[in-house]
Amino acid sequence: MLTDKGRHLVALALLIAGAVSANLLWAGRAPEVHYKVNFRNVPMQVAGLQGALKPTEQRIFAYLGADAMQEYIYKDDKRRVDLTLVYGTDWRAVHSPLSCLPQQGWQVDEQRQLRLRAPSGCPHPGPINGQVLRAHKPDGREQLVLYVFAHKGGTSGDWIKQGWEVARQPRGSGGLMVLLSMSVPRGDVKNAQSLLEEVFGGVYVPATAFWYQ
Repeated sequence: MLTDKGRHLVALALLIAGAVSANLLWAGRAPEVHYKVNFRNVPMQVAGLQGALKPTEQRIFAYLGADAMQEYIYKDDKRRVDLTLVYGTDWRAVHSPLSCLPQQGWQVDEQRQLRLRAPSGCPHPGPINGQVLRAHKPDGREQLVLYVFAHKGGTSGDWIKQGWEVARQPRGSGGLMVLLSMSVPRGDVKNAQSLLEEVFGGVYVPATAFWYQ
């Protein structure tokens, strides 16, 4: 059985090995590329909901260290979906909701893998990979979160895998998180997820278009 000192040495060795591998991978990448990231083609009407831009909190934008960020609200008389798009050339700027939600007072009750058929016009093969989280707050509020990490040529639902995929791309390619959330009315998770998937299908292609133009 390893002592505490032994475990620390093993952890340090793994950390050094990971750093060396990352540096070798970085050194072997293609020349840096630059993309004009904008989300102007993201539709303002989708899934029967009317969209509106939501002012981005500068403190959050600065904390993330992102290169681009835009938030939207889609709603009708009874339903509301919040959409957040976060892009960073440094993959660490795109945080995992699994870490962020607890910091905002949400307790994650359920985590499920998501696999969706690629929407019409998708510039890369499917399926779309992501995650669905169900979370609650102590006051009884419940929400459903659907998120997908996108990189040029594909998607992932795993933050670590996303970092690896971004690291394999030419420098400057970056990664994007597409995050949708909504309150769960009367515990109706099935219909809530169906709506989130429909909204995602309407915004994903235009949100990632800057990589393929």
